[in-house]
Amino acid sequence: MAETVLGVIPDARIKTGLLKSEGWVLIVTDQRLLGARITDELMKNVVEQARAEAKASGSGFFGQWGAQLKAGFALSQRYSAMTPETILAETPGNWALLPSQVGSIKVERKSRNSGSDSDVEINYLKITIEAAGGKGSYETNGDKPGQREVQALFARTFGAAVR
Repeated sequence: MAETVLGVIPDARIKTGLLKSEGWVLIVTDQRLLGARITDELMKNVVEQARAEAKASGSGFFGQWGAQLKAGFALSQRYSAMTPETILAETPGNWALLPSQVGSIKVERKSRNSGSDSDVEINYLKITIEAAGGKGSYETNGDKPGQREVQALFARTFGAAVR
């Protein structure tokens, strides 16, 4: 039976330094969890494609700019349409975890200060995955999709390991 993509978490970031982070897309299939690293080149290609599609459909500058801003959504659609094998082969370092390799997946709703003078709180999700090979934490840029939605997505494949 063919492996099916159940859902995508498009903007998961893992900290690599004090002010640095690396972009990832987490793809949940009916058989495993995939991690796809978002390289600068890949993001550039996705943005250029979105702008070109907007231009081809007759959009002007602002329509193309809007399409560029929605590039994260384009990544979700892109990975939803790809086969898991293609996703894993796309970028060196992409990975997969089977349910038997995962001890727990914890999804928490967090908030942080925006860092500006307005003291605006920004909500995000922190996803912590404990697996046989170690522990990794990813943070989203915002709380969309929501905490319960992400927990339900992971639970479809990982069951009781999801908290």
